[in-house]
Formats: sequence, structure tokens, C-alpha cells
Amino acid sequence: MLSKRILGLLGRSSLKQRLVSGGAWAVLGKAGTALTSLVSNALLARLLSPQDLGVYFLAFGLCTFGSLVGALGLNLTVVRFISESVALGQLGRTRRVISVTFRLGVLGGVVVGLLYLLIGGFIGVNLFNSPALASVTGLVAGWVVVMVLQLLLAETFRGFYDIRSAVVFGGVGTGAVLSTCLSLLWALEGQATLAAAIFLAVVSGLTSALVASWLLYRKVTSLPPPSREGRTDTGEVLRVAWPLLIATLTFYALSQADIWVLGVFRPEEEVAVYGAAVRMVLVVGMTLTIADWVVPPLIAEMYAQGRRRELEGVLRATATLAGLPALFVLAGFMLIGGPVLEFVYGDAYYRGGATVLTVLSLGQLARAWAGSSAMLLNMTGHQLSSMWFTALSAIVAIGLSWILVDALGMVGVAAAFALGLALQNVAMATYSRRVVGVRPYIGFSLRAFFRGTGS
Repeated sequence: MLSKRILGLLGRSSLKQRLVSGGAWAVLGKAGTALTSLVSNALLARLLSPQDLGVYFLAFGLCTFGSLVGALGLNLTVVRFISESVALGQLGRTRRVISVTFRLGVLGGVVVGLLYLLIGGFIGVNLFNSPALASVTGLVAGWVVVMVLQLLLAETFRGFYDIRSAVVFGGVGTGAVLSTCLSLLWALEGQATLAAAIFLAVVSGLTSALVASWLLYRKVTSLPPPSREGRTDTGEVLRVAWPLLIATLTFYALSQADIWVLGVFRPEEEVAVYGAAVRMVLVVGMTLTIADWVVPPLIAEMYAQGRRRELEGVLRATATLAGLPALFVLAGFMLIGGPVLEFVYGDAYYRGGATVLTVLSLGQLARAWAGSSAMLLNMTGHQLSSMWFTALSAIVAIGLSWILVDALGMVGVAAAFALGLALQNVAMATYSRRVVGVRPYIGFSLRAFFRGTGS
């Protein structure tokens, strides 16, 4: 029976085995996501004009924001509840949590999609001064709903510590399908319309979501029905979810709203150059997000068991191992950022994003130092504090970018958001040490890591 297999697997696996296995899949998954993202963006740059590519980046940003709103903070909530329930052997509660999560999440996604369908034309024309964005309102609305479903499915798998499925259905699968479709389109036609590119993105995401839904259905139906003891109701889920929703949205604003600010004040060609640099800096952040894929279930489990010394060893070691590769990639961008942008996007026009690439990468270094500070707060009941730190940092970043965009253009926007990201991560790392009693930031003692994992 699958439910017994889940408990048996966790019982037999040491912390070291789980970290190694989860980390390996996370590395492969994130590398695959970064690769497919670079390939698809490079193909889009060749299929679309710079103006249409800028609109595509704006549409993608709006969809990502809409999916976070539609998910209602349930993406992190389901990880915490599933991890706790499985660790305690309450598999009936696990099934109940998943049921509540998807009922609320699908409803939230549909509502946000319908809302964008109503106001998307106004947003495109009046806010971003982009009739092209307004013309694809229906496709963007559908894209939002698909993204919500993908997000919830990937995070549910992660709650079961099925990191392999989480990374595949959290981005790699969609990226692979999209890259294949765009490659065929480039080979056959050599160009594409904005609507065709977005349509292919929606179809790719939906294909991945349908496969993931089938696999998750098989897993969940093997679990026992929920009992009265340990039952989790909708209100309890929402009480945990709403601060995580606010924190997630403000973190998104801190990491993505720079595109929106440029879209309001600068021409679409400049948005395209900035967007190209932003997607390159994701390579720097790739190793940092690997730890955030692996450690959240372990944080909830180890903190509940009072194993704080071991938890600190794990978090500091993973922060170090994730941060060092980011430093090397940053050094490469600082030295040859311009040629790299030209090579990836196939046009010397994109070399203009080299300074932006360097500035944004510097902001990522602060994130690398802080490790999984946000996850530590979110998984230990301090989600309200995480929400406030993230919200205040986002306000600083957006406000400062609004001031600097006229005088310094995209470089000023990049500096504002890099500063906001740095402030957020330094504050959360410092606060985590005080209230949780765990230091999550970079440390160079691997001995503590091996001691913490029981090696």
C-alpha cells in the first residue's frame, strides 16, 4: 500500500540520504529549468521582435503574479502541513489537507483568471501603454489558471519529499515541451506572432499539469480517509496561508516588479534588454533556490523535534554549498556579461544589459549569504515576521526605483531592487538567529553539516 511505503521510506532513510537524494534531484531539476529557460528565451528572441519579446516578458510577469495571488499562499502551506502530518503518521490528515488545498487553490486561480479577463485590456492599454499586451488578454488569463495548478501540484509533491516530481512538474517539464515547440516553429517558419508564442506556453504548462495531476491522484487515493483526530479544517489552513500569501506577493514584487516599473516609464525595447538580463541572473540564483526546494520539509520536522543544533548545521552547510557556485557565476558575468548576453540572445542589441546583469547579481549575493532564512521563518510559525520583512523591503525597492528610473533608467531600477533584496535577506537572517535560535547564513564548517546529518 502506498501509504505504508511513504512512512517506510521516511523511517528507513537517514537525514543524510534524504538530503543527498533531494539535493541531487533539485540540482538536476534546477539545471534543467535554467537550461530550458535559456533555450526558450533564446528561441523567442529569434522568433519575436524586440518589442514583442518585451511584451512577452511583461505577460509572463503578470501571469506569475496572478498565479501567486490565485494560489492564496497555499503553495507553502501545503508543504508545511503535509510534512508535519507524514512525520506524525497522520496520513488521513494529509489527504484532508490536499483536498482543502486544491479546492481553495483552483477556485482562487479561476477567480483571478476571470478578473484579468475583465480588466486585462485596461491594464495593457492604460497602465503599460501596450495595445499588444491588451490583444492577448484571453491567453494571459488562461495562462494564470494553468500556472496556479502547476504551482500547487509541484508544492504538494515537495510536501511528500518527492523532490524529483516537484522539480519536473515545477518547471522542467513545461520548459522542455515549450523549447521543443519553439524549436519546431523556428525551423518551419522562422518567426512567430506574440499570440502564438503565448499559446505555446499555455499548452506546454497544461500538458505538464495534466500528467502531474494523474500521478498525484494515484498517490492521494491510496491514503486513508481523514479521521476526527488531527483533522485539519479550512479555517486552520487559511490562517496559516494568508501571511504566506502576503509574504510571497511582496517577495515577488521585490524580485519581479522592476519589469513593471520599466514597462510604465520606459520603451518596450528597454524592457526587452532588462528582461534578458533578469533571466540571465536566474542562473546565479539557481543554486540558491535548490536549497529552498530541499530544506522546508526538513525544517518543519526537525524544529518540531527540537533538533535545532542539527538543523543549524544543515542550513549553514547548504547555504555555503549553494552560495559558492553563485559567486563564480557572478564573477563571470562581471567580466564578460556583455558578450554572454549577445551570445545567448543572438543580437548585439542585448549587450546593453551588462551593467544591469552585474547589479542584479550583486543583490543575489546577499540572498546567498542569508541562506534559507525565509523558509526557516515560514516553517517554524514565524510567517507573520517574514511577511513584514518582505513587505517593507518591497516598499523600499519599488519606491526607490520610481525615483531613480527617470534619471538612471534601467540601471537605477536594478540598483533599487538589488538593495531591497539585500535588506530583506540580511534582516531575516539576523532575526532568525534571535527568535528561532538557528543561524541559517553561510558558514564554512562542513563538520557541523556532517554532525547534523548523522554522518
